[in-house]
Amino acid sequence: MAETIYSRGVVGLLFVSGLWHIAAPVLAERWMSRAPVVRGVGMLLLVLAIPCLVWRGWYFWTLFVGLTVSGLWRLLFPQSSIRAQQRSYPRWVHGYLLVGGAILVWALRP
Repeated sequence: MAETIYSRGVVGLLFVSGLWHIAAPVLAERWMSRAPVVRGVGMLLLVLAIPCLVWRGWYFWTLFVGLTVSGLWRLLFPQSSIRAQQRSYPRWVHGYLLVGGAILVWALRP
């Protein structure tokens, strides 16, 4: 039961974040180009990764690795994270990647 609620929370967060990047790319770019905001997102991702250590199985280990790597990169190297995203693709594309991640987390649910 707790695993399902957690999984749906991660899906919801990814989905809403993705929609925000798609619907308001200029605003998303403005906010996500600030190092303190990117660090905050990194901390949030690391906090979200913690429950994955309690539950076992490939699903939670995969989610743990993804959230932890992404969170550490944003927390420890925010400028690198910002530059990499800005040079790779537009903000709205990142939104579609987040929505795709949400769909994947939902489809592979425990």
